[in-house]
Amino acid sequence: MNPNVIPINGSQEECNVVRASVKAVSKNSLMVDIGAAVINARTAFSCLVEPMAGDTVLINRSGKDYYVLAVLEREQQQDMTLAFPASVKMTASEGRIDFIAAKDINLSSTANTRLISKNISMTSAAMEICTASFTAHASQVETHSQSVKLYADLLSTVTEKIIQKTGMLVRWVETVETLSIGNLIQNVRRNYTSHSNQAVITARKDMRIDGERIHMG
Repeated sequence: MNPNVIPINGSQEECNVVRASVKAVSKNSLMVDIGAAVINARTAFSCLVEPMAGDTVLINRSGKDYYVLAVLEREQQQDMTLAFPASVKMTASEGRIDFIAAKDINLSSTANTRLISKNISMTSAAMEICTASFTAHASQVETHSQSVKLYADLLSTVTEKIIQKTGMLVRWVETVETLSIGNLIQNVRRNYTSHSNQAVITARKDMRIDGERIHMG
């Protein structure tokens, strides 16, 4: 016998393809009208479009088994659901993957959602983030905006150094402002004015007031 000749298994059952109509859909099977009879069929593993009642489908019949290979037509709505029986991995080893929609794009997961990329760019007219907890880790953060508003019941900032530069600083404290500082140095290039109903300045040791002219009273 020639070793390059592969014998055909004669016990294989005859397969044929027919056009059919889906009558009902259940979790594990489909009720399909093939013309001569109404039978139960299963969705083929490669058929990703989830059939709906009323669809015209392509059926493969092999012995007593019927499989829906593809959805040919859908008379009513044209909405489509891609149903995967297990985990899915989409790979474009030599190109890119684009998702383009005329309306919304929704990503929903009952577990974790991860984005891993060299660079991530997001552009939108508006962005809204709603979360119970938000944590960000970055070696450097830089923001540019015309206006920033922050509303919080408690704001805590812990840092080694803070540098601020602004044309005007306005701060409004309703009750008490407390500062605990090791050393305080203030350099005012022009006027320094302080107004209060009562003022108390105490020093454990020396207090020095120096000026060209000092007015008291």
